[in-house]
Amino acid sequence: MNRFFTYVLCFLLACSSGVLILSCNPWDLPTKKSQRECVKPSGTLNAQSQQRIVDFSISGSSGTIDKVIWDFGNNATAVTTGLTTKYTYPANGTYTVKATLTNSCGLETTLQQVITVSDAVPPTVTLQAITTVFVTSATAGMTITANGNATITRYGVCYSATKQLPEVDAEQTSSFFTTAPLNAALPVSLTGLQPNTLYYARSFATNSAGTGYSQPVQQFRSGQRPSVSSNGTPATGTSTATVGFVLNNAGNPAAVEYGICYSSTNTTPDVATSSVTIVTSPAVGATVPVNLSNLTPNKTYYYRPYAKLPSGEVVYGDVMTFTTLVDTVSQDLIASVSFTDRSLQDVSGFNNHVKLVNNPTFTTDHNGRANSAILLNGSGDYFYMEDNNTLNPDAMTVSLWIKPEAIVKSNDRMQIYNKSRFSDGLPQTYSSLIKLENDIGPAYTFMTDIKQNSNCEGGKGWQDLAFTSPVVLNTWYHLVFTYSGRSARMYFNNVLVFRTDNLPATTIDKCPGGELKFGAQYQSLPWYFKGAMDDIRIYKRAITAAEVETLFKQ
Repeated sequence: MNRFFTYVLCFLLACSSGVLILSCNPWDLPTKKSQRECVKPSGTLNAQSQQRIVDFSISGSSGTIDKVIWDFGNNATAVTTGLTTKYTYPANGTYTVKATLTNSCGLETTLQQVITVSDAVPPTVTLQAITTVFVTSATAGMTITANGNATITRYGVCYSATKQLPEVDAEQTSSFFTTAPLNAALPVSLTGLQPNTLYYARSFATNSAGTGYSQPVQQFRSGQRPSVSSNGTPATGTSTATVGFVLNNAGNPAAVEYGICYSSTNTTPDVATSSVTIVTSPAVGATVPVNLSNLTPNKTYYYRPYAKLPSGEVVYGDVMTFTTLVDTVSQDLIASVSFTDRSLQDVSGFNNHVKLVNNPTFTTDHNGRANSAILLNGSGDYFYMEDNNTLNPDAMTVSLWIKPEAIVKSNDRMQIYNKSRFSDGLPQTYSSLIKLENDIGPAYTFMTDIKQNSNCEGGKGWQDLAFTSPVVLNTWYHLVFTYSGRSARMYFNNVLVFRTDNLPATTIDKCPGGELKFGAQYQSLPWYFKGAMDDIRIYKRAITAAEVETLFKQ
């Protein structure tokens, strides 16, 4: 009976809930549910930033992930059921970001990454047209117009002859690893260029966000060296030559100086160590005659044309040679001292070299060459050639240039040269001096004396040869004395001012001993010369008037 009522009650309850359950046997409801199975979550935290906006994501995820707890490293957090999120940082900085992967089973994994965010962008720069161009270098001008909200760490110019969009360090790069002011002209030197080559150039600046390049790309062509040559056959004299200079190509940039450099000792003459004659404004293709002066007779010279660039680089043409003519006035020389470049050497071959007393200095010579004439102070300076037989010839010529400065009244003579001992004035042979006319002036008397029939006794046998002439002090004059047999001549600036053919004897007395002094007489009456002397020549014959003229014009 009870089971019957149980079936009826179940039937009624099932009908009231809309479910019809049919069963032939009795049943019971379950008492509890079964437990969920979970796997520990894993993955990789990724961050992609654009200035201060960062997109976070979990890649390579596995395991059971119900939600992600995000910690952005600045006390800001977020929770998502998905694997991505976006966050905008309020300030630039470096942050440690964490993402905790969790599930309902209580399993979790924390991922971590350090990121740096900044609102910096690559800098903006400009590059001006490149117009300051040399053969192997150029100067560019760039400007940084914006630093991209970050400190500039490097700037400069990259350039290439092959790549039209040159990149930093991939092509030639000239740069500075430092910051720079905005909107300021920044010069950059471009080096290592190939001559006459087209280049592409971009300026750049780098900050923490990257590198910014200028637009548009600038083009420029490197410079071209000028070309010079020398043509034609040189026209030579004893001390001069004329050579041809040709500017074949002016180059770019044009040279600032042209000329001929030459030397008798350097087989590859250059502008630094050789003599130079400048050529002014040569026309391209035209032959310009260039006169070279103050050359040594019968000497081979090496010469070549040159062009000096604004950078200081010197471009040379081929080396060529010429030989000056034999100087007929060099025949029968027994002493020849030019003092050129402070030289005291006798080039006659007889070794009558000059020795200095009291350290006289050097000055500009009669041709304008520096340090090529000797300067005597009038109070102890003189120089001499040691006595030897060559300085006592049967016939002779003494040629020299003098530049007297003054004759002191209390000592109204200046010795030009004197052949005797300085200690006692003996033995006497020949001499020359200047004095005021009649000892009062204003003109000057030049006296040249030789000893004849003196038996080498002091004060005897002097043959006085003299002329008087106006003299402008501190001016160069050429003085020549010649003697042969009973004849003597004196020339003053190529003018015959004295002559005689009636000397008492046919030879000069040959008295042994006594150096040949210039600028002093002897110790007790020195009559020191005050002024300059240059180009002393002594011959063992009387040279002709034509040869005197040749010497005067040299």
